[in-house]
Amino acid sequence: MDQAIKILIVDDEENCLRSLRDVLELENISCTTTSSGLKGLELFAHDEFDIVITDVRMPGVSGIDLLRQVKRLRPETFVIMLTGYGSINDAVASIKMGAYQYILKPVIMDDLFALIKDITGQINRTAGSSPLMDLKEPLPVGKTILGRSIRLQNVAKLISKIASTDLPVLILGESGTGKELAATAIHHTSERAAKPFVAINCAAFPDTLLESELFGYEKGAFTDARTSKAGRIEEADGGTLFLDEIGDMKPAMQAKMLRVLEEQEFQRLGSNKSRRIDVRLISATNRDLSQAIAEKGFRTDLYYRLNAVTIAMPPLREIPEDIPLLANHFARDFAARFNRETISVEEEAIAAMQRYPWPGNVRELANAIRRAVALSEGPTIRIYDLPPHIIQEVAPSYEIEPAPSGVLLLEEVEKEHILKVLEMTDGNRSEAAQMLGIHRDTLLRKLKKYGVE
Repeated sequence: MDQAIKILIVDDEENCLRSLRDVLELENISCTTTSSGLKGLELFAHDEFDIVITDVRMPGVSGIDLLRQVKRLRPETFVIMLTGYGSINDAVASIKMGAYQYILKPVIMDDLFALIKDITGQINRTAGSSPLMDLKEPLPVGKTILGRSIRLQNVAKLISKIASTDLPVLILGESGTGKELAATAIHHTSERAAKPFVAINCAAFPDTLLESELFGYEKGAFTDARTSKAGRIEEADGGTLFLDEIGDMKPAMQAKMLRVLEEQEFQRLGSNKSRRIDVRLISATNRDLSQAIAEKGFRTDLYYRLNAVTIAMPPLREIPEDIPLLANHFARDFAARFNRETISVEEEAIAAMQRYPWPGNVRELANAIRRAVALSEGPTIRIYDLPPHIIQEVAPSYEIEPAPSGVLLLEEVEKEHILKVLEMTDGNRSEAAQMLGIHRDTLLRKLKKYGVE
């Protein structure tokens, strides 16, 4: 066991508390104990703990209450629930609230040690030099996959297994689920990590332009080819090529990519010279490729070349237990970007977000939190700081509390919010429009309406 791991144990049964402490200390595991849920909250608020072990049912502040506050204050903390058979339903419910696992009483120490060992491994991997996936202490936004749900844990395990291989990987999932993040994680945990990671969105280019972007071209290959240019495939030599939205690639380009995969060579446009390359291919799509194959829109032979390993990224609506971790992480990150004090997300807002279906998935959640951070008045994001369409979806009868100075006209509130967002973006109107969820032209019209130059 790792001596650096700090554990807080909270249980109103003194005998159980004493036994756990004695056994853990024999293994040189640092632990602090208390028989009071309220005292446990105080200890957690004033010290850093990696793991909290708590009984589910206690007088006063229960284990569920403690879990709720722990996740609000430091959502990355691992919480293990202790339960008797009479409260096992509560323990199961706690998993949905973000608890790592539960253990039945009387505690079998081997089971507890196994959990602590697993958690310690995750924490130690985080503390190492690897800039990879991290499910406990998230890296900055856009650098990793966040989540403790079983489905994302399984994604993490699969990535760790295949990273050291050169197998082609096909990542499936809706827009905004983190397909590129998964691809990045594979690359950075592979032996190719020191080499380039080159990404291209196949849906963002017309057919002719996509070919020149991928393969490059020689001077004079077409009218505007005044110089030679290396393509993305060439740039990725030795590293990883990530083809996003490959399901949108036309059959003619599919045939050319198949040749690249089979022969590990390509030709620039306008050249007869074949160039050898060494790339690992990772592709992704939000389309149903089986249906595309049936409709003759995607090549069967390319499909089987791409999916030596398939990774399915779950939509956010299917893993609501990950929303507290994600929301609080985004809140901290955007608060730092906007030079704000640390901001957390209140429980009512978390509950509302867990009821919302998130058609834009994690990307939509990040944008919602960015907006909320910009508009929030205090140290917490409240439900009425969320975008109006989310509130209307999950709480249509919710009434926004009036300001202490009285009720403001809607236009006054809108103007105040717009000015605040412009201040947060240093006057960048395009960024402000994005944060407000409106078109830049709409923002300009509103600024003109309110006499803001």
